[in-house]
Amino acid sequence: MIDGEISKNFLIKKLYDSILSEELAAFIGAGFSIPAGFTGWKELLREPAIEIGLNVDKEYDLVSLAQYYCNAKNRTGIDDLITRNFVALTNPTQNHMLLAQLPISTYWTTNYDRLIEQSLEENRKLPNVKTKDEQLRGTNKSFDAVVYKMHGDASYPSEAVFTRTDYENYGYVDRKLFREVLEGDLLTKTFLFLGFSFTDPNFNYVIARLRVLLDEHGTRQHYCVMKRESDNDEYAKIKQELQIQDLKRYGIHTCLIDDYSEITEILQTLVNKFRRKTIFISGSTFDYAKLGDDIGKSLVSELAYQLVSKGYHIVNGYGLGIGTFVINGVARYCYSSKTKDINDFLTLMPFPLEASDDDSLHRFYSDYRHMMIEKCGIAIYLFGNKQDEIEANGVIEEYEIADKLGLVSLPVNCTGGAASKIYNLEIEKLKPDDNDDILKLVGNDFSDISNLVGDIIKAVNILNEEES
Repeated sequence: MIDGEISKNFLIKKLYDSILSEELAAFIGAGFSIPAGFTGWKELLREPAIEIGLNVDKEYDLVSLAQYYCNAKNRTGIDDLITRNFVALTNPTQNHMLLAQLPISTYWTTNYDRLIEQSLEENRKLPNVKTKDEQLRGTNKSFDAVVYKMHGDASYPSEAVFTRTDYENYGYVDRKLFREVLEGDLLTKTFLFLGFSFTDPNFNYVIARLRVLLDEHGTRQHYCVMKRESDNDEYAKIKQELQIQDLKRYGIHTCLIDDYSEITEILQTLVNKFRRKTIFISGSTFDYAKLGDDIGKSLVSELAYQLVSKGYHIVNGYGLGIGTFVINGVARYCYSSKTKDINDFLTLMPFPLEASDDDSLHRFYSDYRHMMIEKCGIAIYLFGNKQDEIEANGVIEEYEIADKLGLVSLPVNCTGGAASKIYNLEIEKLKPDDNDDILKLVGNDFSDISNLVGDIIKAVNILNEEES
């Protein structure tokens, strides 16, 4: 392994640690937007190069090439080029959407497009976009993430950083504060670099300054993902190895991949791990069936208590006979801990009771359930019955939504009702080679509350890799 190279598993572990400590940030380069249909710098400048009598394949200094084109065509030619290539609305890629699902509150990008902002908005997050110094002064407490577009936005092409003149003015005439803000983030956050080539002069100025000020041993650790150069191209392979070794001087460690689909795999793994810390408790009950009222209520309360005591966050729709005792369990834990805030452990989303007509209410309930479940990674199903022993169709619908969203379902079989039906559906889905240990834990007959809750917690911990 090259000095400065790390494995995929090590990368995932370090990034997940940064998620848990709320320190993960993302730096997105042009390569991340290419799968969405945008062009990289070389292709972007291919036609302009021809117009001024040059061949982009023979040019290595693309910033100077952009300057030559600007000299020949004036700034208007550059502005038109940016507008034509980056203003068009394009859907975010799967990788953009996965990144937006992670709890990242700081994004930096050299890209002009709006894919980061779009993906955040589609994940019900509000981005606060900053493209110039004036926007750095303002604070907006209602945002979910700050997006620093250090080279500007396609909507304002005349302000974009593109030519040699733009780079020379950066930090002195224009965007005087952006470097300092980036320095601060590199000191306090752990960055994941995606689609970035590390050839940008503005970025390289910042990391070089930090290395000199802090020395190589005092710099914070950051991570990037690069595609491995082919063994058939010896020159490119040697250059990549040297770049990886050099990046280590700045605290940036590199994970090499063989295919870009591995980025999706890495991000999906992180999303799954993060979401599994949030547990959706689905259930409602007209009566507690064979368990009886006292045991049924105590079961829900104790399960909620134990989940939050282990650091899990609960989402619940306040179903009949369930929601009250979920609150009870979480409140007991917060009261006993004295310093804990119930909002840190519980998201309660009671269902509205009225709509203009039954169809509207049903559609709203479905959308509402989707909104409740989409941020969770595990769903626990309890009871799920109506009067006359009818299964609760709302619990069944929540299971169907959770299944489509890829949640792991833990139906507690001994509570009966819809939970028992879901348990049987999960058993039927098992393939011959599938491990059924987790389902066995939630399928046991009831003996006492302590054992049942212990089995459910064990299943949740196994899914979070906290128990073998």
